Amino acid sequence: MRLLILLLCCFSGFAAAQSYEQLYSDYRDTLYQIRLIEKTSNSKAAIGSAFQISADGLLATNYHVVAEAVSDPDKYLLEFVSVDGDKGNLKLLDIDVINDLAILRLERPGKSHLQLASDTPKRGETIVSLGNPLDLGMTLIPGTYNGIATGSFYDRIHFAGSINPGMSGGPAINTRGQVVGINVATAGNQVSFLVPVEKLSRLLSHYRREANSVDLHAVTSQQLKANQQRIIEAILGAEWKKRALGEAKVVGEIIPAIQCWGNTEEDEDNPVKRIDKGCTGQDVVFLADDFNTGRVEYEFFWFEAEDLLPARFYSEYERQMSTFFPGNDAGEEDVTNFKCKQSFTAQPRNGRPGVPKAENNKPPVIARTSYCVRRYKDFPDLYDIFYLSLSVDRENNALVSHFTLSGFTQESAEAFTEKFTSEIQWH
Repeated sequence: MRLLILLLCCFSGFAAAQSYEQLYSDYRDTLYQIRLIEKTSNSKAAIGSAFQISADGLLATNYHVVAEAVSDPDKYLLEFVSVDGDKGNLKLLDIDVINDLAILRLERPGKSHLQLASDTPKRGETIVSLGNPLDLGMTLIPGTYNGIATGSFYDRIHFAGSINPGMSGGPAINTRGQVVGINVATAGNQVSFLVPVEKLSRLLSHYRREANSVDLHAVTSQQLKANQQRIIEAILGAEWKKRALGEAKVVGEIIPAIQCWGNTEEDEDNPVKRIDKGCTGQDVVFLADDFNTGRVEYEFFWFEAEDLLPARFYSEYERQMSTFFPGNDAGEEDVTNFKCKQSFTAQPRNGRPGVPKAENNKPPVIARTSYCVRRYKDFPDLYDIFYLSLSVDRENNALVSHFTLSGFTQESAEAFTEKFTSEIQWH
C-alpha cells in the first residue's frame, strides 16, 4: 500500500509537471518583456512583463512598469522583447492608474494572444503566474487562488505563489490558459497579489469605446478624482468608533481598509512616556517612482510625565514632534510648496459618569493647530493635506493629533477635517 501511495504521488507530480510544461509551450508566444529605455544612454532603466490580449497586437502590463515613460517621455521610450528575442518599439494607448494597468500596441502583432477569463476561479484552485523574474527569462510559477484580499481600498487577488521583480505586468492564467489576473506585487513568503482580470476587461472596453484615441492626462485626472471621492464617501459614511488614549478619546479603525497599530515608549533615561496609535490605508496609487497618492493616514501620540517641570516636559515634547512630515512621497516637480495656517483650537471635555455635573464642567483643552496644503501641479484640483494639532495647556501631559490626506479635493479635505477634529475629546 505504501508503495502504491508513493507511485501515485510520483505520477501526480509528473502529471502536474507535464501540464505546466504544456501551458508554457502553448502560451509562451503571447509573453513579452517590457523595457524602459533611457534615451541618452540607450540602456535599460527598468524591466517588466506583458502579454498580448488581441489579434491586432494589444499588450497588457502594469502602469508602474511604464509610468516613467508617461511622466518623462523626452527621457524614456518603451521597447518590447519577445521570448524568441525579437525587439521593437511600443506605443502606450490607455492606462488605469488606480488599478495599476496599461494597454500598449506592438509594432508587429504576435501570432497568438491570451483570452481573458469570464469566470472567477474557486478558492484553492491552482493558477499559474507567468513573467520575467530578475531578467532571467520567462518563467512559470504555480500557486493557488485565495480570493480578493481584505483590508484595502483596491481589489487585489491573494495569490499563494512567488511573484518576483520583473514579473510585474505578466499574466496569471487558469489551467485552461485564460487570464484571471495580472501580476502586481508581492509581500514575500509565497504571498503575492494580482489585479483581477475584470479590471483589465474594463480598461480594454474603455479604450475601444474611446475610438482608439485616449488623452492620458485627462484620463488620469478623472480616475484620481473619482477614486478620492469613493474613498472619502466610504470614510464619512462609516461609524467612527473612538478609543481611549491617555486622558483623551481618539479615532480608531474607521473602515477595514484602514488598519491601526499601537506602541508604547518608556525609557529609564527619558522621563517622558509616549503612547502611539497610528492608522493608515494599506495601499497607495503609484504615479511615479517618487510620487504616490490616495493615502489616508492618521496618528495620535499621548505624552505624560511625573514629577517633571512643565518647561522640561514641553522641551522634550516639542523635540519629538519637530520632525513630523507628510505620509506620502512627492517631489518639487509634482507639487507646490506647503502653505500652512496656524491657529489655536479648543478640544472639548466629556463628563465622567457618576461625577456631579458641576465638577465635570471644566474648560476645554487648548491645542495649537497647523493645517497645511500643497497643490498637484499636473492635477490642480487635487491637494495633499497635512494636519497637526498639539495640546499646549497641560503641565505634564499632552495629546498630538495628525493626519495626511494625499490627492484629495478641497471639499473632501474640509469634510474630513471637520469630522476628524469633532471626534477628539478629553475626559
